Amino acid sequence: MGDRDVDHPGSRHAAWAGVRLRRPAVDPAIPSAERALLTAPGTRLTPACQGRPRRRRDYLPRDPERRLAAVDGAAVGLTGAMMIAVFGTTPLAVGVLGLQAATAWETASSHYALLLAEIIAIITIVVFGFRVALFGQLTGKVPAEVAARTHHGRYLTDQDFDARHRALLRRAQDAIDTVASSQVCQDDLLDRAAVSTALAGQEWDIAVALREQARLRARRAELATASAGPATAALLRRQARAARLAGSSIAARVEALERFAAEVRETDAAYLDWQQAARLAELHGQHVDMLARTAADEHGIADIEAMARQARAVRVAFREPPG
Repeated sequence: MGDRDVDHPGSRHAAWAGVRLRRPAVDPAIPSAERALLTAPGTRLTPACQGRPRRRRDYLPRDPERRLAAVDGAAVGLTGAMMIAVFGTTPLAVGVLGLQAATAWETASSHYALLLAEIIAIITIVVFGFRVALFGQLTGKVPAEVAARTHHGRYLTDQDFDARHRALLRRAQDAIDTVASSQVCQDDLLDRAAVSTALAGQEWDIAVALREQARLRARRAELATASAGPATAALLRRQARAARLAGSSIAARVEALERFAAEVRETDAAYLDWQQAARLAELHGQHVDMLARTAADEHGIADIEAMARQARAVRVAFREPPG
């Protein structure tokens, strides 16, 4: 991965531009529960290249269906109460404006309408508060957003990388996921806990290195000018060479991960083949027994052929004319 290619992207840049990370790269030193929140689908993360996200409180349920049910229920209840209050007091308003005096039934209807509206509003508020207490965040703090703010800078998103480095990190994540999802890893034949910890560290190290390379490349491009003098040009060449070496090193690390993933795939295939052979071996004794029963088949065939000869003799006898 040379710096020349990075500074002057070729025809592959368009393909890289469409590549997205499988998940944010997260510092493995963060507690596992908070790492799960940061990598969960739908979690809003602020890139490390931007400022720390602001505090925000949300008392409603996190689950979209429960949130919608709570809001809809409150809206319907309060709207119903408002409509009853408006239509219930309409006769009173008509009587006062049109007749300059309200009749007893108009006064009573408005009184009962307002009372009913108050009851509906109170019930709606109680139900809404109950749903928030049961399913919502009583502190107003959304756990995923709290984790995102607390650990800002210790996770890296798509926006923290340029296209080439993002594509390289995606290759590393693909290789890591291949290993993690393999049957030999799931069945703990590769020491699942140790491998998962090691791969999480590898992913974070690669992500941090790629982000730093992208930052330095952008900074070099910003400071470089067409009118650079000999000293500046020489310094840029040395820096570009260092960047090429660092890029080649991290690319070699990603390729090592891909070779490991390929080895695990082959191990998986051998493991699955062995499992299938073991299941077939369970049938071997039954096949031996089945083969042993061929002796009985031979005896049965002899009996059948003897009966056939007897039938044939009877048939020949009937061909002779009577008398």
